[in-house]
Amino acid sequence: MDSASASEGPAAAAGATAPPPPSSAYGQLGPELFDLQAAAYAIYRPVYPKHLYSSIMAFGGEALACRGLALDVATGSGQVAVALSELFAAVVGCDSSEGQLSHAVRRPNIRYVLAPAEELPADPGSVDLVTCAQALHWFDVQRFYNEAGRVLKPAGVLAVWSYGLPVIESPLRNIPYEALAAANSLLEQLYSVTLGQYWDERRALVESGYQGLEPDGAVFTRVERQELTMQAELSVNAAVGYLSSWSAYAKFRRCNPDAEDPLVAFKRQLMETLQLEDDECDGALVLRSAVPLILAQGPVPQS
Repeated sequence: MDSASASEGPAAAAGATAPPPPSSAYGQLGPELFDLQAAAYAIYRPVYPKHLYSSIMAFGGEALACRGLALDVATGSGQVAVALSELFAAVVGCDSSEGQLSHAVRRPNIRYVLAPAEELPADPGSVDLVTCAQALHWFDVQRFYNEAGRVLKPAGVLAVWSYGLPVIESPLRNIPYEALAAANSLLEQLYSVTLGQYWDERRALVESGYQGLEPDGAVFTRVERQELTMQAELSVNAAVGYLSSWSAYAKFRRCNPDAEDPLVAFKRQLMETLQLEDDECDGALVLRSAVPLILAQGPVPQS
């Protein structure tokens, strides 16, 4: 079953511009914030739908037919790396967070490496596919694109995607529209108001779907955007568990150790609003998210 989840950051207008590049991966936050979230990431971060990988493979065509080496950047606990391990002979997953990598799912053909996106752990022209899920906004984008171009084969493919704040829906269409609207308002309140000040400013880039961050012709000869979706049927506990993996939630808890856990109140209000009694019932909620996908092929040799 595919998982779905909310995006990381407050709502922002499309076409948001990138802030100055950080001095290192993750900028001022540092990978330690992601170390703190590692367990929640491992359990609750989304398993992306099969049609996303099908879209990537179709875009690459013959260049990906050999299914040799894939490199997943900012791999976290390895959700994408595991999916790629079923498609490619060998996978490397890299991340700047030791805590995240300590929770990464192991497979015989996956190797995990502590490395930032701006210094990819691969030889020039050795990689068939480079992927990056929900992490481009943390990088020095141009340096990352240059590095991806360096390690990719001449017809290699880069795939970058994010996902937006989900819409809560009813699996059997048996929840009144008014109740669903109220539930989505609760989620927006949590996301933008309760946790609003704790989001990093670069989350605006996620909300824009990375519009304007596509690589240009100086780096790749072919660039394309696709607009996909993903959805999942989840229990209330699973949905709230995902929210606990938000970086803004981790920062809120760190800054307000004595405050009431905002997810406790959110869960209570959500169940009351939707008149749900069982927080462990699988499929009680449907979460649907947009998944903008940036695809690039044919790295331009750099002088």
